[in-house]
Amino acid sequence: MDKVRLLTPPNDTARDAERWYEFAVYLSRCSELSVTPLTTSTAKEFQQQLAGAELVYSPPELIPGLIREFRFSPLMQPAEVYEEVVFISSPAASVHRLNGIQNNALGGIRGTFANRLGLSMLAQKQIRPAFMEYAESGLQLLKAVQQGSLPYALLSKNFIDQLSPLSLASVNILARSNLRKAFPLLLAAPQLKPQINSLREALETMIDDPKATPILEKLKNQGWKKTSQQSIINMVKILRGK
Repeated sequence: MDKVRLLTPPNDTARDAERWYEFAVYLSRCSELSVTPLTTSTAKEFQQQLAGAELVYSPPELIPGLIREFRFSPLMQPAEVYEEVVFISSPAASVHRLNGIQNNALGGIRGTFANRLGLSMLAQKQIRPAFMEYAESGLQLLKAVQQGSLPYALLSKNFIDQLSPLSLASVNILARSNLRKAFPLLLAAPQLKPQINSLREALETMIDDPKATPILEKLKNQGWKKTSQQSIINMVKILRGK
């Protein structure tokens, strides 16, 4: 069996990395590959591991580079999973509305889709933070808001969706975007081209396999579907601010 490393981003392994191990085991059983997950804790670590991975579950902002520079091929996208921005405030914030961000510090993760979309939405409302304070991960950013060292922050919806109600009890959710145009994507390295069709078949049929149901539930998707070239083009336009 060919050994394959599956790289997953920190936003999707922050609280439950085990689900990706279960997914890797399932994919190994349904293909001629031995899949091992590579989990990362920061965006920087994720980018450092890209060159050594054969399968990548990528956040939206890195997809264009993976296709253009690393020659990865789009494999499948998770059905009904979209990346959005979630605006949160600390209990210590004086105003628990979006306009409270005006002239205040705002936390984010540099270069992420959630960060770009959040700043774009604020600009449309003519809300300007005093300055940006960047964290290395969603967990680090959440902790800063919980402890009151940051009054406001922009977080990934996919990260927020992993958290327990208890984890969110100490912050205020001010708003969420509902763009439904940006999504994570599973991509395959050039050396996996001979296996792409069998991998797609294994992913597509997960929705009909009772053994795969609990895995999909933990991944919080409704199965896997092929990605159209146009949907990727539309996402790239959003990333470029068009």
